[in-house]
Amino acid sequence: MHDNTVRIDAQPVRSEGFTPPARAGRLKGLPNLLSIAVLTLVTVPLLFIYVWLILISFGDKMVNGILPQGFTFRNWSFLWSELKVDGMVYPSIWGIFANTLIIAVGSSVLEVSAGLMAGYVISRSRFPGRNGLLHSTMLTHAFPAVTSLIASFYILNELGLINTLGGIILLKGFAGLGMSTWIIKGFFDDVPKELEWASSVDGGSRIRTFAAVYLPLVWPGIVAVSLFAFLSGWGEYIMVSVFLFDDDINTLSLIVRSLFSETSTASYGVVMAVGSFYMLPCLILYFFSQRALMRMKM
Repeated sequence: MHDNTVRIDAQPVRSEGFTPPARAGRLKGLPNLLSIAVLTLVTVPLLFIYVWLILISFGDKMVNGILPQGFTFRNWSFLWSELKVDGMVYPSIWGIFANTLIIAVGSSVLEVSAGLMAGYVISRSRFPGRNGLLHSTMLTHAFPAVTSLIASFYILNELGLINTLGGIILLKGFAGLGMSTWIIKGFFDDVPKELEWASSVDGGSRIRTFAAVYLPLVWPGIVAVSLFAFLSGWGEYIMVSVFLFDDDINTLSLIVRSLFSETSTASYGVVMAVGSFYMLPCLILYFFSQRALMRMKM
């Protein structure tokens, strides 16, 4: 008895648009490779500039005005003695550092505190004019800071804050308030309202709910905004050059500018050392806050 059953081997049917899984994976990763390549091309020259700056700060002398040669700590002697460049004697670098730190910390505390409260109210409350207020927070960044110098001068003059660190802190703190409010509001929007309702059911007040429920969840946003505010105050040049007149309240940005404009090529080692010293707190802050920056939402 013969088996008349006809066996047909099943063959996979491929459509015209079919892409093998391995090839699809390679194509999917292609944009990431291109992004990495572009970022590498942009980042390497920047890293080279920073490395070159540090090498010159420790160089004994420069060859052809570009290449550092030798090794010395003499360029960093301003850390334990007076800053002397081309016969000019500058104030103590630590006093200048303290002035810069006061402006950066003071303006960041003012900006973050006000932005935190404003972001919470705009995110969780409904009131007339809310949308207009929300959009107007970004309007302050539509115009250059130079356009507000005359108005700022009159305000500080009326308050008696001309030629004081407090006046610079006030200006810097409120100048960045719009952006800080916008960023922190985005973090408050991501907090489920059910958590607030649960806290209210447990008898928690507004202040307790804000401190125990919201602050731990929006902490990455606070860190990110604090970093931006600190860097803005740390690197401020226009306001301090316009509203600070006395040499006793100089900041590092003014000193670095003065060194670059008044020193010779032979003193570039000292200039680069001061620049590296000026840059160091920014690098340390970014190193410890980069995880919070990765979670920031606009």
